[in-house]
Amino acid sequence: MFKHIIFDCDGVLVDSEPLSMEVDRDILAENGIAMTVAEVGAQFIGLTFEAFIDRIESDYRIKLPPDVSADKNRRLLALYEKKLAAAPGIHATLAGMKLPMSVASNSPRHRVEAAFRIAGLTRYFGDRIITFEDVARAKPAPDVYLEAARRAKVPAKACLAIEDSKAGVASAVAAGCTVIGFTGLAHDGAASAEALSRLGAKTVVDRHADLPAAIAAVLSL
Repeated sequence: MFKHIIFDCDGVLVDSEPLSMEVDRDILAENGIAMTVAEVGAQFIGLTFEAFIDRIESDYRIKLPPDVSADKNRRLLALYEKKLAAAPGIHATLAGMKLPMSVASNSPRHRVEAAFRIAGLTRYFGDRIITFEDVARAKPAPDVYLEAARRAKVPAKACLAIEDSKAGVASAVAAGCTVIGFTGLAHDGAASAEALSRLGAKTVVDRHADLPAAIAAVLSL
């Protein structure tokens, strides 16, 4: 029986990933690397920006500006204020959840808190936010989910994770959580669903309204 639900933030609770990929595309273009938003998303969605930097610098043998992380943060928060929206149906879904909930994110805490403020989600989670900054290793390592379970005072195997990215599913599965994949905000829902299932998601939904039924179905497995 599950005792706690752990949600990823970006791409699950808020429609933030296209905004993040847009900023990444612009930063890459300014440094001589041409990628579309879709190409950036296919390669980097779900990873920390630090992992993004490491891979770009390694693959392209360049050095990004030393202030690139701060620059990304400034640009993305400005876009949040203009364009960020909650995932469709998420308010009703969260309001109807019977189990305690927390968030495990590969974004910085201040960015999650800003997203929650703008999207009106703070009341559902309070300070129950765990990010890569709280642990030694970001997703796809299991650390952030293990820490979320520890803070919830339940075993990871008693936690249900809701994830949209390959890194996130890998992280939650490695921690021992049961995972439901979410593809409602994905660019290619069918391909994403296949990838999440392959990595260990027990089932995949593309609407938050379908989460209660998916949870019930997973409980019956």
